[in-house]
Amino acid sequence: MSLTGEQITRTLSRDLLKGRHTRAMMDYYREKLPQLQQPECPDEWRERTERIRTDLLAKVYLKGHKPGILHEPPKVEWRGTIETKHGYRIRKLRYEGYPGMWIPGLLYEPNDVKGKVPAVLNVNGHHRGGKAMPYKQARCINLAKRGMLALNTEFVGMGELQGSAFHMHQGHMDLCGTAGVGVMYLAMKRGLDVLLAHENADHERVAMTGLSGGGWQTAVLSALDERIRLTVPVSGHSPIWHRATVRWQDHGDLEQTPVDLCTVADYDTLTAMFAPRPALLIHSVNDGIFRPEFMVDALYKPAREIYDLLGVRDHIQFYANEDPGTHNYESDNREQFYACLKRSWDLGISTEDIPCAEDEILSEWELNVGLPGNNPTFLGMAADLATDLPAQRSTKETASADRGRLREVLRLLEPLPATAARVGNPRPIKGISITNYVLEMDRWLVPAVELCPLDVSGTTVILTEGKRAHCSGQAQAAVNAGQRVLVVDLFSFGEQVIAEGQYHPYFMESVCAGGDRPLGIAAAQFLALLNWLGTGGPSSPIHVAAQGLSTSLIALCATALEPERVTSMDLNLPDTLRRLIDWQIEYVQHPAMFCFGLLKQFDIEDLIVLSSPVRIEIAGRGPMR
Repeated sequence: MSLTGEQITRTLSRDLLKGRHTRAMMDYYREKLPQLQQPECPDEWRERTERIRTDLLAKVYLKGHKPGILHEPPKVEWRGTIETKHGYRIRKLRYEGYPGMWIPGLLYEPNDVKGKVPAVLNVNGHHRGGKAMPYKQARCINLAKRGMLALNTEFVGMGELQGSAFHMHQGHMDLCGTAGVGVMYLAMKRGLDVLLAHENADHERVAMTGLSGGGWQTAVLSALDERIRLTVPVSGHSPIWHRATVRWQDHGDLEQTPVDLCTVADYDTLTAMFAPRPALLIHSVNDGIFRPEFMVDALYKPAREIYDLLGVRDHIQFYANEDPGTHNYESDNREQFYACLKRSWDLGISTEDIPCAEDEILSEWELNVGLPGNNPTFLGMAADLATDLPAQRSTKETASADRGRLREVLRLLEPLPATAARVGNPRPIKGISITNYVLEMDRWLVPAVELCPLDVSGTTVILTEGKRAHCSGQAQAAVNAGQRVLVVDLFSFGEQVIAEGQYHPYFMESVCAGGDRPLGIAAAQFLALLNWLGTGGPSSPIHVAAQGLSTSLIALCATALEPERVTSMDLNLPDTLRRLIDWQIEYVQHPAMFCFGLLKQFDIEDLIVLSSPVRIEIAGRGPMR
């Protein structure tokens, strides 16, 4: 007599961790995502910031990009001029923000510009209208009417660049070992290059500002590029440690949480790196993200201590917008920006927002610059990178060295001890012993349900990607075949997600920002589980059944490292990791798979070679040897 499907479903549905994983992850983030440490003296701070700038470019923003790319001058094409009746002109241009990728822009120039004048880089956020958004036009028009140069650049994925609208596709470039965030960094940096090449740009009076994703761009470039002399980020950034442990709603796209960022510096440190230059942080009281009651303590106060140390405490200000108080850069916030310019540079300008005439706010089509038909997207660039990857292939002869490389790519944890704690007492039902476990592996807690018949012919480990109950049919078939069955939630699946999966991909971003890899943590847990079970062999064969793409890759990576622990595996994988690009597999669905540099070093075929002699069968493809 065997268990019914309903009985197995009920058995697998029990909550074993009861929220303990979320608490464990909060402790993990507090350890891995350090806050700004205040220096003892100005010289210590200056030395630290110089090192941070170098490391952020080399280890984060330009990791994997060709040497010298930062200093290559951008190609620029001027695409016509819109003359107005209001004292300024709009010059259309496009520049090569990244090799092969052209960025549209609009340069607002006063008609009577003479000599050196202030120049402002205006970057965009997550608004589909891009550079044509009315609030953006109004700000650039106001700056031109005050005698300044205002460059309005398109944000990758918005406006004319909507081919890359889904920013998470940066993960496909990360997979290839080239930082996807580097495309955005170079695009904004080269926008600054274009602005400063203008004959009337005063290099001592260069400002940068933007809302949302534009605020993020402003914070990053202002911290790393000291050519920016004044900075006003609006509702665009917060520390990763704060997002992960305090304000989950503030999580953002991959560019905001790039791989390994917090191994060098978090955004509280980047904000302090504005010093001693004038800065104004603007946040809105009813915003859905980056609210002022949090950002005062998380960003402003730590940065102000640095400004105070440098003797320029008043050079940084904070403004909480109440009108309209939403995620905005409307007239009240614009007036705060004008006042900051006036105060910092002693300008004889009005701080009141000048209303735009009806014929001044133009349509997207009127402001369209035009792009080459083959302007690349994140997916297109990833496909190009992947063409010749992996850079070297794995063989039986190089297996030992290859496994060392794989450990490095996975950032594999030290071997984890596994101690099994039973949850409740074992329960026999119809001759099947059911035992619930929580496997304690250092800081990690791995829930597992064991179903064991009287006569055991081997062990089957089932790795879930959803709720354990979803694999009740698979578990029932294995038990009926005389298998001891263990149904397990590895890291980032099942009960090992934070708050029932809300913001799950973004929490995985934070893991990568802290220097670890979800794929590596899960693989380490799997190896610890296998060690607890005992070595597979003829007398005690261990079979692994992985339900989905991510768990299949986890199992294959772990088995490639220690093939002696497993007898056979049923997996669900494509023939090559390049299919993640071809099929547009989304980061938000499978964040663990987008392990930085994995495809640069290994493909599915290489991992299968390293897993020899394990018998592997892949769904829809058959046996692999």
